[in-house]
Amino acid sequence: MKNKVAFVSVVLLMFTGCSSEEASTVENTDNNEQSELIISKGLGKTSEIFVSNWNKLVSSIAEDEQTNDFFSMNPDEVKWTSLDKDTLYYEFGNLENPQTVFVINLKVNKENNTVTQIEFFAPTSKDEINSQQSKLFFLIVIALSDETLEKEDRENILNNLGLYEELSNPKQLAGSVTKNNVRYILEPLIENNLLFGLNLYTSIVGTTNT
Repeated sequence: MKNKVAFVSVVLLMFTGCSSEEASTVENTDNNEQSELIISKGLGKTSEIFVSNWNKLVSSIAEDEQTNDFFSMNPDEVKWTSLDKDTLYYEFGNLENPQTVFVINLKVNKENNTVTQIEFFAPTSKDEINSQQSKLFFLIVIALSDETLEKEDRENILNNLGLYEELSNPKQLAGSVTKNNVRYILEPLIENNLLFGLNLYTSIVGTTNT
């Protein structure tokens, strides 16, 4: 478990930047080239391009094969949710344990096969690695929604959505932010007053949201 937390932390450090002098030193000395990521957009592109750009980004920030495998999408496993073929989905994690599975849904325009909305589900628990995986997944989704954002912009979006606030009522863990013509919505999923997951939606302003 400690090793997993360590490598997820390193990837987060590379992707989000550093808040302390010590962290900055680690990034500058060990990963200087990775500090300037070239991100290609996914939202508004075809589903094939979306998956390809997702995997390219993961590959560029992954420190090892284990990290790359966990966060990457296998194109052969991206499936339609129904015969209508308007939504694709993909599952990350241990499929034998549903409580640890992350799910991405891609709303697709059937006329041109472009991704119009991203919906990402992250399970919640008190496990530290789960929290760090969720944060990294959310940052990847935000990066694929708007490739022009800087590290600070991606972090600010999560902060403005309320992800980092300490709230006594999980129902308050919700927010909506629009930047550069892209809307981001954070939705808490609650059962019996307990938070069991978070949905992050991103869409180009003007497209249909759920």
